[in-house]
Amino acid sequence: MHRILLYKTGETDPRLVPHIGDYEAWFGRVFGGDATLEVHRAFDKPHHTLGGYDGMVITGSPRSLVDGEVEPWMDDAAAFVRKAADAGVPVLGVCFGHQLVGYAYGGRVRKNPNGWEVGTVGVELTDEGARDPLFAGVPRRIFVNQSHRDEVGTLGPETKVLAAGAHTTHQAIAVGEHVRGVQFHPEMNAPVIQKIISHRRMILTDDATRLCRAGYCVDSLIAAAQNTPDAERVLRNFVEQFIRKSTAAA
Repeated sequence: MHRILLYKTGETDPRLVPHIGDYEAWFGRVFGGDATLEVHRAFDKPHHTLGGYDGMVITGSPRSLVDGEVEPWMDDAAAFVRKAADAGVPVLGVCFGHQLVGYAYGGRVRKNPNGWEVGTVGVELTDEGARDPLFAGVPRRIFVNQSHRDEVGTLGPETKVLAAGAHTTHQAIAVGEHVRGVQFHPEMNAPVIQKIISHRRMILTDDATRLCRAGYCVDSLIAAAQNTPDAERVLRNFVEQFIRKSTAAA
C-alpha cells in the first residue's frame, strides 16, 4: 500500500461535513485500498517532511491565488511543491491544488471571465494529454465534476496543457515527468457535487445574473450531476502510473 501525503489547502464548509464529509473522505473513497492518506493542513504549516511519502495530492480550497488575494502561506506552499518535485515525489494538484501547481511554476491565476463552472461537464484531452499516463485508458472526451471560480489563466514556460474545456481552457497541466494538475474534481461523486451546488445556490444564481447567462438553472445542474468514472480513473492512474512506477524505480 502506498503512503500519500494529502496536502490540504482548505476544508469543506462545516455545515456540509455532516452530510458529505471532508476532502480526505472523498479521496479515500476513490483510492480505496491502494493508498494510505496522511493529512497535513498546509494553511496552518505549509512546510512538511517529505520522507516516507510515495506521492503527494494537493486538495481544493475555498481560498484564492488571484492577485491581491494570495495569503503568505501560499508562496511557502508553492515552494514546497517545487521541493517535492525536485525530490522526485510525484505530485497531483486538484482544483486549487492544480492552480497552486500552475502558480508554483510561473503561471498566473485569475477569476474566470466566464464565471463559476460547476456540475458535470465534458473536457477534451489534447494530443499531449492523450499520450500522458495520467489519462491512460480513458477516451479523448471525458466527463468530470467541477466546482471552481478561479482558473490558471497564464501558464509558466515549463507547463504543458493536457486537457481543455469550453468554459475553462487549462483543465489539466503537466510539469516535467511527475507533476500534474487537474482543474476538475476526480474525487467528487454525484451526491457530493449535488450538495455543493445546492449549498452555493445564491452565489451561483447571482454570478449567472451578473454575466447574463441565459438559461442558467441551478436545479438543472443538480439534476444533471453524475458519477464520473473516467475522472476517478485519472486519480487511480496517478497511483498506478506515477507513484507505483516511481517506487519501483527507487
